[in-house]
Amino acid sequence: MIDLKKSLPSLALPAVLAATTLSGTVVFACMMPFAAVATIAALAMPPSRAMATVAACWLGNQVLGFGLMGFPWDGPTLAAGLSLLVSSLLACAAARAVRGGPVAAFLAAFAAFEASLFAYALPFGDPALFAPKIVGLIALNDALWFAGLWLGWQVLGRVPMPAAWQVR
Repeated sequence: MIDLKKSLPSLALPAVLAATTLSGTVVFACMMPFAAVATIAALAMPPSRAMATVAACWLGNQVLGFGLMGFPWDGPTLAAGLSLLVSSLLACAAARAVRGGPVAAFLAAFAAFEASLFAYALPFGDPALFAPKIVGLIALNDALWFAGLWLGWQVLGRVPMPAAWQVR
């Protein structure tokens, strides 16, 4: 793990993840890489900060969805939004719990995220949305976002913070 007291990610990474969430929501019509964001947060931040960052990213996604994209303000849609929050937090916890490197953390996060959403979809949603082809496309989307975010995090982690900004 990168020393958060002496590198730029301690300040910039939550903003980068938030920007990812917002751009993913707007540009890709809500095909948000929740598992990728949760994994990077889990790998880069202390647990409480990681969970708070994931929750803030989820909130940004929901604000855009309900505000800009016109999601209906009904019980099923609100419940589906909450299921995304729960699934994202479980993905973050799963990524944090796995040992074996960033790819293993991402795979655990993605599995936890999808399993949680599937558990929600069984009684309340549409399990047909979990057809292998659909899950494969979501996995590809998340994997590409994860690769880009991980690379960005690694680059940011090597940029030293100005001495005046460092926590002593």
